[in-house]
Amino acid sequence: MTTRPPTIGCTLGDVAGVGPEVLCEALASGASDGCAVRTYATEAVDARWGDVLADALGRHGSLQRVVLDEPADPRWPPSLPPVAPPGVPDDRSRRQAFVALEALVADAAAGAIDAMLTGPVPKAIFAHLPTPPPGQTEFIAAGLGVERFAMLLAGPRLRVGLVTTHLPLRDVADAIDTQRIVDVASAVAASLRLDFGCAAPRLAVVGLNPHAGESGRLGDEEARLIAPAVRALRAAEIDATGPLAADTVFHRALSGAYDAVVCMYHDQALGPLKAVHFADAVNFTCGLPVPRVSPDHGTAYDIAGQAVADATSMRHALTRAAFAARRVHPTRRT
Repeated sequence: MTTRPPTIGCTLGDVAGVGPEVLCEALASGASDGCAVRTYATEAVDARWGDVLADALGRHGSLQRVVLDEPADPRWPPSLPPVAPPGVPDDRSRRQAFVALEALVADAAAGAIDAMLTGPVPKAIFAHLPTPPPGQTEFIAAGLGVERFAMLLAGPRLRVGLVTTHLPLRDVADAIDTQRIVDVASAVAASLRLDFGCAAPRLAVVGLNPHAGESGRLGDEEARLIAPAVRALRAAEIDATGPLAADTVFHRALSGAYDAVVCMYHDQALGPLKAVHFADAVNFTCGLPVPRVSPDHGTAYDIAGQAVADATSMRHALTRAAFAARRVHPTRRT
């Protein structure tokens, strides 16, 4: 019987974006902490980036390259390059990103990897599916058979969990219910304990409306949906406080009063987070059997290939993935 280090499965994202180059920088920094790194890429993408990634990782760990069959589509013109140039995404680059993500999730479901690190992609990688998911988070959760999960955006000073994610603002109120708040907050609390080292997480639960509804004068969601969720969380011995007004809670969280803020919608959470952690936050998916982390930024097509992309978020994401992989399986035997 032999032992091997925990394994982090990585996708490069859309290769026309900054994903490959920031992953190279992260690997070169040693952020993988000696874990084995497994990259998922189609044949053409691996031919372009595989050796570069291996050289970047160097002595910091071993690189396992999973080379996938190229996707086929009769609509692609013969002139379409096998690998999209930086800043020029095309149908093939989006499909290549999807194929890599699909293979990553399959290996996670099979127990072949201990953590996932996903590169940035546009939502259009799912356009060919009959019912496209809102994003990678939902696609991964479905592939792992998980219904209760949460998106946690985390920086060194502020962490925010999202009850709803990529929805039009007009749909948010209808998408919120008490059980969903409880599920998200519970998943966030569990991940804070397991993956962030918080022994007794303190959660702030934010109201939906201005001034947390102002005693019902500005909306009833706080009394009808959010306050019951907070009571249920406290009954489950989770230290939760709320509903709290969004215009003051982040100051208190940054002052150390809370370990995470559970927010009702995307921009309520991401606006404050990115004001403080524009370059060094990561996206962590709570509640999955195999931890998943990604950098908290998009494809940045406008600067791809110019050697100016900031790899800080990817480096933090790789560090977090390594920590989570070691927690899931500190010594895997084969």
